[in-house]
Amino acid sequence: MQRMPVLLVLAVIITMMAAPTMVLIDFKVDQERIARELCVQRDVVEDMRTCHGDCQLSKRFRALEHQADAPFPMERVELRFEPQVPLGSAVLLVPPSATDRDLPAYAAAVLHRALPVPDGVPWAA
Repeated sequence: MQRMPVLLVLAVIITMMAAPTMVLIDFKVDQERIARELCVQRDVVEDMRTCHGDCQLSKRFRALEHQADAPFPMERVELRFEPQVPLGSAVLLVPPSATDRDLPAYAAAVLHRALPVPDGVPWAA
């Protein structure tokens, strides 16, 4: 049970470190489509193109870097400090002490620091 938070933090760190690799893999998989539809040189003749979609890759890396440099958005975190038990109707539960119970032999023995020895078990003899 204690390993779960550690594994979760480890997974988040690995995901954050692998994000640039995932962007590059996604770009390489769709490079032809990106060069054809999104590239700044898509209107230029095929033989004269020099970009081949690299402009979109650099945009994605800049966005990823900007996202990494951004501070943590604390406004998205909601902090609540609520008591577990309502404070107005709290009932104080105090266990009764040994002398308040109806066990005079044990109470007297505890006060004299010696407990009575119970009788032996009849079937063990």
